[in-house]
Amino acid sequence: MSASSTNPSVRVVLIDDSPLIRLGLKAALEDRPDIAIVGEAGTARDGVELCAKLKPDVVLLDLRLPDSPGIAACRELLKRTPQARVLILTSSTDERNVQQAITAGACGYLLKDNDGATLAAAILQVASGRSVLDPTLADQVVRMVKRGPELSAADKIKSLSMQEQRVVALLTEGRTNKEIGDELGLTEKTVKNYLATVFDKLGISRRAQAAALHTEAQRQLH
Repeated sequence: MSASSTNPSVRVVLIDDSPLIRLGLKAALEDRPDIAIVGEAGTARDGVELCAKLKPDVVLLDLRLPDSPGIAACRELLKRTPQARVLILTSSTDERNVQQAITAGACGYLLKDNDGATLAAAILQVASGRSVLDPTLADQVVRMVKRGPELSAADKIKSLSMQEQRVVALLTEGRTNKEIGDELGLTEKTVKNYLATVFDKLGISRRAQAAALHTEAQRQLH
């Protein structure tokens, strides 16, 4: 379907697990000759398959899907349909979700409480190659950029010195400071100082957090 032979409509697929939300989105966009809803899906798997088949210009993707997180769905969708432009449409204002969506390749992040005109404008901007961010999230993104990207557990552990990594590894085994010191030839006070430095570098405050990070890092590396 086209608005004209020289100005084709932007072809859009909706992926949201709520039939009511999908109905509302279609109603909000039905009077737009420059936007055509060509398909819809309620799960990540169906949405990815549908996009691979229909090859839409823009995909409106919810973050909360019953079979897979929306971020994972975004990665898989772009792997299968790299020419598509993904616009996250969600109710989540969590800045971690914004960061993960951008990292996954999404071109826009919009909240569901926007009106139809704002949604249509965002779709057209994304289709034209630009990026879109909900205005209410601008401050969060500025903070995120200043802070830098979130490191994985493996990257956090690798940021430690080799001796600090040995200390954390023994801590993860449930060793006390004295036992760690005996194993590494260090005094108990030196081990305590190492741990204080490790906690500061990792941005944590408890032994259990260090152990959890080390365990997750090992999982990511193997």
